[in-house]
Amino acid sequence: MDDEKSFNLLSQEEIYSFTPILPHRHRRSWRKTPLTTRGLFTLLLKPLLPSFIFTSPPVPLHSTSYLDGLRGIAALIVYMDHFVLNWFYPLRNGYLSSPTDTSILQLPIIRLLFAGRASVGVFFVISGFVLSHKPLSQLRSGNRSAVLQTLSSSVFRRSMRLFLPILFGTFISMNLAYNGYFTPVPSRGELIPPILPSYKAQVKHWWFYFLEIAFPFWDRGVDPNRAYGSPYNGHLWTIPIEFYGSMVVFLTVVAGSGARGEKTRMAGTMGLAGWSLRRGRWDVFSFLGGMVLAEWSLIRAGEGERERLLSHHEDADMNLQPRVKVLLKVLNGLLLLLALFLLSYAGESPSPGFYHAFLIPCTPALWEPIFLGREHYWLTLGSLLLVFTLTNSPTLQRPFTTSFAQYLGRISYSLYIIHGMVLFTIGTYMQERYTGQVGEDKWVDNGFGELVEAVVRVEKVGFEPGSWGFVRAWAAAGIVCTVVVFWATDLFWRGVDRGCVAGARWVEGVFVGRGRS
Repeated sequence: MDDEKSFNLLSQEEIYSFTPILPHRHRRSWRKTPLTTRGLFTLLLKPLLPSFIFTSPPVPLHSTSYLDGLRGIAALIVYMDHFVLNWFYPLRNGYLSSPTDTSILQLPIIRLLFAGRASVGVFFVISGFVLSHKPLSQLRSGNRSAVLQTLSSSVFRRSMRLFLPILFGTFISMNLAYNGYFTPVPSRGELIPPILPSYKAQVKHWWFYFLEIAFPFWDRGVDPNRAYGSPYNGHLWTIPIEFYGSMVVFLTVVAGSGARGEKTRMAGTMGLAGWSLRRGRWDVFSFLGGMVLAEWSLIRAGEGERERLLSHHEDADMNLQPRVKVLLKVLNGLLLLLALFLLSYAGESPSPGFYHAFLIPCTPALWEPIFLGREHYWLTLGSLLLVFTLTNSPTLQRPFTTSFAQYLGRISYSLYIIHGMVLFTIGTYMQERYTGQVGEDKWVDNGFGELVEAVVRVEKVGFEPGSWGFVRAWAAAGIVCTVVVFWATDLFWRGVDRGCVAGARWVEGVFVGRGRS
């Protein structure tokens, strides 16, 4: 879920030789900006506009660039999930899970346009793949000393790469909350940050909850089935789990570094992944599953190279190979459809709907009492299967290597951090103003004699959900929110996220004694 493309792992030699590039070495000083319309535009406006407006040199692709694009598309789907379902929350139910759930948007595969929970599983599988790809490649080449340097670098910088952007993002959220810019969501229980009587109290409250996120080893911080979300950005509940899963991947690479072969190491990792799924830890299964796929991709790359070398010595009667390749492509396409079908599983309603109901008896009993257990079980399997099919097919990878998908991949972490602040300020304000649907934080009885904090609808005037006027208000809010989200995300990516990546490298360089022989 985070921008591993910007988080390339450094070898010890690269760390020692790293020299930060200062802005004045490649940019013209503002004092030398010509006093022309273009010069003043460059000085005053260009830094405030999204980077995709300007022509920039294409970023070179690498062997796993399609995963960056997939992560970017998944982040965009998370944004669409939180926007669409704020207005039409019943869409989270499965198709025909009740007599009223008959929207075409609830059908399998189509509902993936706003399947944010499916995207979380994809995030975790991608992270397991990308974080293990380089050290596994080094193990295959026999360079075990380089593996230790790579893992040392990645472990040292991982917390800074994940939590520093959150520090800045939740600080912005805290200031928005103190000034009263958040508006409750009228149609669902999405809590907003509280407004405290003084700025000092607000800062202390924010700092306490940031530390709760930044220390992921407490009980709820590592349990994805009862995860903790900060009041200043509840969507960040995945980040402590992301950090925990990253450490699991790095430790598993170390444990498997002494294996007698890559297939033995892959079999051991598959065993750990299966055990994790059996124990209800879908998050650990996803990370280790991604590591298995990284090993698989390296094995396939090695076999592909051997095939190219042997192709010059093939016998004339070896004409079955093209048929086998066609059969494998068809099989991979069928697995892709299965992956998309599993990722469409809806777990919010008592029944996942007409098309997925047959999977209920197939769900292991362990997952039944877990919160959203059946949904997480099938979404996790679908996420792993999706990445597996993309790994096998350069054709399926192409949509994710387009310039738009690659741009989304670069800003994906910033998009994940920023979008909630826009949706629960501008988005919910427009929803309340133009539909008359008003939400308010209240303490209500949960049905068991306990008072719990929730968002309840206290007024019902104006457009009814689903009416034409309501849809027009939703479309207008969608245009405004999307423009603001991409603008704010791009600024945050350039001003904060990339700086945090560079800062983590600098801190590591200081720690290891950069420049010393």
